[in-house]
Amino acid sequence: MIKIKYEQLSALIDFLTESYQVYAPVKHGKETAFKKISSASEINKSKYNTSLNPKDIFFPQSEVMFTYTKNGIKSPPEQGKPIAVWGLRTCDTKSIRMLDKVFANAYQMPDKEMYKDPYWIARYKNCLLFSFACNEPPSTCFCNWFNSGPYDSSDSDIFVTDTGDEYLLEGISERGIKFLAGYPETSQADQTDLDKIKVLREKAESYMPPVVELSGLKDKLLKIWDDPVWDELSAKCINCGACAYICPTCHCFDMRDEGNEDKGKRVRLWDCCMYQLFTKEASGHNPRELSTYRVRQRVMHKYNYFVENYQQFLCTGCGRCIKVCPVNMDIRQIIQKILTYKEV
Repeated sequence: MIKIKYEQLSALIDFLTESYQVYAPVKHGKETAFKKISSASEINKSKYNTSLNPKDIFFPQSEVMFTYTKNGIKSPPEQGKPIAVWGLRTCDTKSIRMLDKVFANAYQMPDKEMYKDPYWIARYKNCLLFSFACNEPPSTCFCNWFNSGPYDSSDSDIFVTDTGDEYLLEGISERGIKFLAGYPETSQADQTDLDKIKVLREKAESYMPPVVELSGLKDKLLKIWDDPVWDELSAKCINCGACAYICPTCHCFDMRDEGNEDKGKRVRLWDCCMYQLFTKEASGHNPRELSTYRVRQRVMHKYNYFVENYQQFLCTGCGRCIKVCPVNMDIRQIIQKILTYKEV
């Protein structure tokens, strides 16, 4: 483990930009979002818990798949340098690892491999993820429900603890260890630094809500598929889609061709299973015409279908959906209601 003082961050970012495209939390209107930076001065150091999620770095909200003319098809330019992301929280690093399973290592049980997305792979390969310990988790966080926590370093390349005047950096993955070994402007952490981490960690974990046992959630969802509880759970939902767009693990998308017979482009855009048109078929039939069905689909995808294929919930407990919901739906309450519901 090494350490750098706050004033040494500029040197670290400069060193990173020599080999990587660097993304970090920056001010984005009234919010904070991950954007590409060229210097440490652009980083919003006061808020690493970003309002907007980081999936846009690897899975853009809108991206051109290719352009076309009468002379043929042209692919987008090469990605260039690999990507480094500074300032992720542990929940967001975990979400990126989940999305890699969807876009680059997808399969369906029992053993059916699926399409590997070259656009995702081009951005994700050789990336370097700096995860930050979350010293003051907001009241909406519940990452500890998913075998994680504010000091979970398991999905990091480099795990960073902010002690108030220094950053302590620990290499976790082989790539992270190699990077830190090649960075010259550092000093080794000592026992005093480890003691600081212990105090900060205990304080951060004290903010977390009691852990809810989720081991029976997947099977319980199957049992109540047709139960009237879904009418109650979906009653407030207005299907605005805010939860899906703010979620770091949601990955539904649509494809559109824009142009005419002479030239144009194919664009991939984020989409949302909460929209009525999402499942409307060319015949006019819609298997999820009711809001009840769409809410059920969202919950089933995150807490049943993904678990079936990848043995983990498609949720990191970041709490963003709780913050943005205009009708105050709380996914934690939905989960607890399902777990305690007595099926008909």
